Amino acid sequence: MSQNNFLSEEELEALREITETPVRRPVILLVDDDEDVLAEMRELIEGADVDCLTASSAAEALRRITRDESSIDLLVTDLNMEEEGSGLNLVRELHLIGTFLPIIVLSGHAGTRDVIDAMRLNVLDFMLKPVEPAHFLRVLSRNL
Repeated sequence: MSQNNFLSEEELEALREITETPVRRPVILLVDDDEDVLAEMRELIEGADVDCLTASSAAEALRRITRDESSIDLLVTDLNMEEEGSGLNLVRELHLIGTFLPIIVLSGHAGTRDVIDAMRLNVLDFMLKPVEPAHFLRVLSRNL
């Protein structure tokens, strides 16, 4: 033990270990009604060392956000989904209830009106599907 420290080196190391803030991996909620797209995108996201939760409908996503919002860092949602509401309606609902998650919207076929509406709701980015993987990962990293 040195003269300036009250603790031994071993005690100092133990103190550093218990007071060190653990590094938390970012978490993305991915929403798409196409199971194949969900699987491919989830694999891409998790390959970038990011945790990925999934939902196959806007309603399921809303339930998950309501329950787990504090652990979700970014929402990536498809714009047009067949069941239980569109991605754009999900974004509108989140805006109305005061949930301001960062959001990226994906779409395989979007009209100009949809893009304008999404951007008015402060969506971070709007990407056309199929997404180019390297570009998608750059957008994710820029927004996490």
